[in-house]
Amino acid sequence: MQHYLERMVNEKEDLECKIKRAKKAIENPPYGMDKTQTTLLVKQVKAMEEYLACLTERIEYDTHK
Repeated sequence: MQHYLERMVNEKEDLECKIKRAKKAIENPPYGMDKTQTTLLVKQVKAMEEYLACLTERIEYDTHK
């Protein structure tokens, strides 16, 4: 596997973990997390999921060319 492809795969795995942790925080907000922070985190997760989709497409494209 080429070096840049390895980096993208590692980044994808890291991003998936971050999304999972953020979703857990949304479902079970930590003490002190108010409604505005939760709303912003939901917005952030949506952006992260869109980025994850793009990253996945790039990995699939580079893997199958």
